[in-house]
Amino acid sequence: MPDLILVNAQDQAIGKMEKLATHQQGKLHRAISIFIFNSKGQFLIQQRDSSKYHCPGLWSNTACSHPYPGETTTQAANRRLKEEMGLKAQLEFKFKFHYQT
Repeated sequence: MPDLILVNAQDQAIGKMEKLATHQQGKLHRAISIFIFNSKGQFLIQQRDSSKYHCPGLWSNTACSHPYPGETTTQAANRRLKEEMGLKAQLEFKFKFHYQT
């Protein structure tokens, strides 16, 4: 599995780290969340696999993942939407946010 992109508070890449270690150590890293709405404004959600170490079995946004080093956020979003949901869509960037859990 490719490393994740570590970032500072301004979203500038500062390094990379293995995914599980990044999450276990609570390192700030680049991630994506995909929200798909239909023409009626209905939101497509999915239930996370029960074998996931992070939030198993919970209902979540359409898809989420991480851009890998050398991959743009848009490339990562398109890749993950296809892998996770089998969908292709015209994705549009809406906003950035910072959270810690």
